[in-house]
Amino acid sequence: MEAAEKLRNLTGPFALIHEQAGPRLLALTRLGIFALWIVKLLLDPVWRLADMPPEMVRPVGVLNLFSPTALGALFNELGLMRMWDCALVVVICCLPQTRWLIGTALRYTLAAIVLTVYSSVIRSFGPAVHTDIVLLLATYALALFAWADLFSPRAPGRYSYPLITIVLLLTLAYTLVGLNRLVTGGPGVFAGPTMTSWAVDASLRGYYFNTGIGWRVPQWPFVNFMLQAGLPGITVFEIAAPLCVAWPRFRWVFIPVMLSFHALSLVFMNIFFFDDMLLYLLLIDWSRKFPDMRRVDG
Repeated sequence: MEAAEKLRNLTGPFALIHEQAGPRLLALTRLGIFALWIVKLLLDPVWRLADMPPEMVRPVGVLNLFSPTALGALFNELGLMRMWDCALVVVICCLPQTRWLIGTALRYTLAAIVLTVYSSVIRSFGPAVHTDIVLLLATYALALFAWADLFSPRAPGRYSYPLITIVLLLTLAYTLVGLNRLVTGGPGVFAGPTMTSWAVDASLRGYYFNTGIGWRVPQWPFVNFMLQAGLPGITVFEIAAPLCVAWPRFRWVFIPVMLSFHALSLVFMNIFFFDDMLLYLLLIDWSRKFPDMRRVDG
């Protein structure tokens, strides 16, 4: 009993995040997710992919369902511009809130379809990356629960379930990345100059957020040591990320640690997961802090 009491004092109470969420918090989340998509689309001149050699195109995902004629019409400058225009218009149409549940469900579903095509196009020109994956899965969750609202408009957890699901998807994404690193690389990934190699490689590839610093990491022994020494700890936090769903004290450690990790990734590797970082707002249980964010219908 004494050991159990000490453990409870250490861990604090366990409570499912967003279990008290109300309609206002869900509405703000929907607005934020589609606003993030607008920002990502505006930052991405996807039509420039038409300048890539045709032999680089390797259709992935839903694009494998397209006929050769449809793919030919898509993978050119005009087709890519039309796809981008369509995605932007559909996402903008998802911003207004409406009382018509069928309209919300249809808009969110159309957005999920169009954004899936958009993400598949991006991944058809190179190796698979996990950027915007969580944001896309969050869109699926919003569409799925919009249909659930249509069939069960008075379900007690109709405001909580979408938020909990998005947090779970966000944290599971970290877990899968950490496990992949551990299983694929093995213990050796933590012993050698892994982070130095990744920093140099990423800095030479070039992204939208280029700092021009990563390739200098081998010249800075302290920075090299700091990055390599931090990799095991970051991997542990990634694998343990789902604890955020029900352990408030862990969340308040996880958030600053992982935000620092993302900041260093931007500085030294030109990789900026700004959408995931903004989704960290959902790791704060706003409904417990602000009464107007809670549901009032039991």
